[in-house]
Amino acid sequence: MSNFDGPEISDQAAVALSAADADNSDGGLSRPGDQMDSDRSQSDDQDSDDGDDSSSEPSASGDDTDPPSSSESSEPTSSDTSAPTTSGPPQERIEDQVVDIANAERADAGCKPLLVDQKLAQAAQEHSSDMADRDYFDHTTPEGLTFAERIVNSGYPTPGAENIARGQQNAEQVMKSWMESDGHRANILNCDLTSIGVGLDEDGMYWTQDFGY
Repeated sequence: MSNFDGPEISDQAAVALSAADADNSDGGLSRPGDQMDSDRSQSDDQDSDDGDDSSSEPSASGDDTDPPSSSESSEPTSSDTSAPTTSGPPQERIEDQVVDIANAERADAGCKPLLVDQKLAQAAQEHSSDMADRDYFDHTTPEGLTFAERIVNSGYPTPGAENIARGQQNAEQVMKSWMESDGHRANILNCDLTSIGVGLDEDGMYWTQDFGY
């Protein structure tokens, strides 16, 4: 588990793949240089200034509470002689809660909802677990594998963007942090994106949102 003073977030967006780029030695993927510089600058700022407003600390106004849940009683059958038991619907996965909040924000902005794609979800989960296991926080792996290359390797052909975060304790907190950062908000509210996958590793609370076209 990594030691850090507060939640961190980072965003990165890819340009679409094109046939002209297919033979490039970097895998045919390109990113705007100014965005790479901005991403690097944001990461440096977060390392040197724990009070950066783009990775605001969770507020004390109820963000730490667990999502509400409901339960219902199941009636015993006529042949059941045991005492009645109480059961409820399965609680929504925290990753699905992130998707629900993102789609609510998109609806407010006039965008269509994102559809969960299992290949994107796999890419997101693997990256969250890799960051937790190897104690780093970046879109690019220590071997130099970019987020777009990771998504393509998972079987999804048209990567769009990625948001990552660390330290937020629930879906509401991480979405609040992302929506308060211009870069992350732009990814979430990009109406051209159609698909999403969310990954979480609870050892350090490493979050990944992968988006696709």
